[in-house]
Amino acid sequence: MSFAIRYSLTLAEEETSGGPAGLLGTVAAEAGPLVGLAGLTTLPLNVSNDVFGGSLVLDADITVTMGEGAVASTFEAVLVNLPAETVKALRAALARRPLSATVRLGYFDDRSVGRHPVMAGRVVKLASWVAEDGLSRVRLTGQDAGGYALRMTPAGVHRAEATTALEFADKVVTAAGLTLAKGSALTTKLTDHTVRNPTALDALRELADTAHAPVVIRDRLVLIGPAVGTDDPAPVVFDPDVNLVSYGDAQGEETLVVAPGEERPPTRNSVNLTVLGHPDLRVGQVATLRGIDDAPAGPLRVNRLVHRFGVRTGYVCEVQLVAAAAGEFVEAVDGVRAVTDRLDAGAERALLARPSVDVGEVSSYRAAGHQVSLRYGQSPPPSVSMPSVTGPVGDDVLLDKPVAAPFAFGPCGLMTPVYPGMRALLAHNRNLVNDAAVVGWLWPRTPGARAPAPEPGDYWLALPTGTGSDGQPTGPGVNDLTDAKGGRVIQASGLHILVGTPKLPQVGARPTPPDDDSVTIEHHTGTTIEIDPEGAVTVRTKGSGIKLTNGAVSLSLDGASVQVT
Repeated sequence: MSFAIRYSLTLAEEETSGGPAGLLGTVAAEAGPLVGLAGLTTLPLNVSNDVFGGSLVLDADITVTMGEGAVASTFEAVLVNLPAETVKALRAALARRPLSATVRLGYFDDRSVGRHPVMAGRVVKLASWVAEDGLSRVRLTGQDAGGYALRMTPAGVHRAEATTALEFADKVVTAAGLTLAKGSALTTKLTDHTVRNPTALDALRELADTAHAPVVIRDRLVLIGPAVGTDDPAPVVFDPDVNLVSYGDAQGEETLVVAPGEERPPTRNSVNLTVLGHPDLRVGQVATLRGIDDAPAGPLRVNRLVHRFGVRTGYVCEVQLVAAAAGEFVEAVDGVRAVTDRLDAGAERALLARPSVDVGEVSSYRAAGHQVSLRYGQSPPPSVSMPSVTGPVGDDVLLDKPVAAPFAFGPCGLMTPVYPGMRALLAHNRNLVNDAAVVGWLWPRTPGARAPAPEPGDYWLALPTGTGSDGQPTGPGVNDLTDAKGGRVIQASGLHILVGTPKLPQVGARPTPPDDDSVTIEHHTGTTIEIDPEGAVTVRTKGSGIKLTNGAVSLSLDGASVQVT
């Protein structure tokens, strides 16, 4: 491979289409002058070290960083002695519309290498300064165009019917103007699932997590699952006699958060290389090592890659290889990405250990204080869309926790029944594990679970009169139903109605319900209407008259007399 290295950086204003896909942009067909000095202040602008390239000839340091995962690759270009007029024009262009950057690296005497750009990107920041050597410098920082489009595109997809996570991923990728690579797969079935995220990058990460699948974003293509590492060889063999500058290896365990009961991933082998630069090297490619004793068994996949170019320092690629099969997920081994991943993992562990909202299952109820003890906590796999109702409840225990009520005031309130086996929605005040309260109840959607069948508009209280050997409601039920038309049905095993302030009990005193199939309507004066369990009707008063009438004929009972009128 030659040592006569070359670079070019092309900057252009993008034509935006108005939609998310327009973030990828195209170079403006007719980029007019920004100020009067042609060549230095017109776009597209080409900067290079090629004196015959029809461009500004400048020294430059260029770094292109690529990583596996749902992340946007980045670039940084430091240009030395860029004319002040050009800097001013670039600032004006960047303020007006998106500015694209195309980075090309290669060799003067081997034009077959580097036919394709190392990166087509989007400039996100421009900084300029004068260094200690007295020379001005401009730093252009940006992201890969595909990753940038995914980062700037919100994701919103819903499917009521069962479908695979890959269909969601395809919708998200297409909305950002990218293409899903052939061979990509996410087999996780999702039912009544919604993907909603301010950035498609995070949405892709969440979808890939449902199947624990790798993701690679490169050259406006998204590879997911088995597409990563399949039929994708690196363009060169890494050999110390040809292009390998330095070599090192490492071995260690991954620190991903895993759910209780899941096996931790095996110890991972990685290799760190510095090789002579090759512009077609990409993350996700499968590398071949030659001439290295005790190299890890393959396949070896490019997990992280840095193209580092300097006119004075040369062009090399810093390559991190990991031992991973095609489609196997690998977390970042080291570097900035690994640090951020571990920080994210630590934050996730903290959230999992001390959630603000959780789900539990009642194990016992204590009437005094309306308190429950319950099992709580869930550690569902990412493929479970709604663990609150479809996932199992853990075995951690909370004792004597309060149950929230629609009304609670001293000895007054609305008490609702609690049975062992009920699924509780828990709120942890200030994220404190021990300051938990049951704020509601959920009907599980697990196999064998049952729920009422209301009609639209129903206001319905349905209560059991007994439970079976499995602890679930069985036998006759009592109901209080008001429907959407205002009709009301009350069904009870017994009924006692008392009217009149003088006979009301003290606040908080529990009334005694009937223990048979009787109906009693009682007035505070002592008058009662009773229907006994056999259906006999008795009307009693304490000296008060009784009158029955149909409007035409009246029957009056007053003391010992009976009168018909």
